[in-house]
Amino acid sequence: MLVAVGLLGGLLFGCDEPLKPVELVVEPRVLGGRVEVTGDAGRAAPAPGESATATFLVAAPELQPSLGFAFAVCRAAARQGSRTTCADEPFAQVSSDNGQADTPSFAFDVPTEMDPSGRLALLGIICPDGSPSADGRSCEGSDPGTPVALELELSREDDVNENPELQPEGIAFDGDVWPELAALAGDCAGLGFVEVAAGSKHSITIELDESDRDPLPRPGKLDPSRESLQLSHFATAGDLARAFDAIAWDSEQLARQVSWTAPKQPGLVRFWLVLRDFRGGSAFSERAVCVL
Repeated sequence: MLVAVGLLGGLLFGCDEPLKPVELVVEPRVLGGRVEVTGDAGRAAPAPGESATATFLVAAPELQPSLGFAFAVCRAAARQGSRTTCADEPFAQVSSDNGQADTPSFAFDVPTEMDPSGRLALLGIICPDGSPSADGRSCEGSDPGTPVALELELSREDDVNENPELQPEGIAFDGDVWPELAALAGDCAGLGFVEVAAGSKHSITIELDESDRDPLPRPGKLDPSRESLQLSHFATAGDLARAFDAIAWDSEQLARQVSWTAPKQPGLVRFWLVLRDFRGGSAFSERAVCVL
């Protein structure tokens, strides 16, 4: 599966098996990427001379999947179609063998001589239960891994991209604030998780804030004045009604609701929410439900 994270076009998912629901996580998957400027985590666009960290969200049924990864960042070449490529040699690289790091992330410095109107390309591969090859383009072992491509805008005087946020109090399960508890193995009953009956049907509601949509420069009257958003929801079991919700730039409705039917098997079900602004700003949040 290829995952391309573009600050000009959001997160695109590659092709899974045709009959596998995209919202169901049954194996390690890359669900999103977030960039944070050092000292200003809310900002997704660094300026030349600043440092930033890119972090990828890897979801899996198991609690702590082992993985390796390799990333490189360079000046992005002019776009030809949807593919992100380097205009020249990478100016920063990192490689991590299987099990060396829990989270695939990459800290880098933006060269001071970069043109603020240009873009960065962060390319790499994430290897579930494996290590990257010496050239950082493939994975050693049986799993081919997930190539990722993050195309990053730089901060401009009239356009600074901020990350949207998923506020804890805005995430509800059956109308009540959904507690954020770390997932665990074994029996989940009586440990503070939301508890539901096997096969029961429920609602998940996400309330967003108007501040999540940054204003955009408007060269023409017909251009959008602010960002659009995409909200994605994933689970390890049960039946989510859909994987994606779109919030148009001119929509006044900032709450989205999706139904979920619990599986017939008892145990802990993990959920991931991913919010992105189609320019690369994003936020992740994880929740869990105990099925009895």
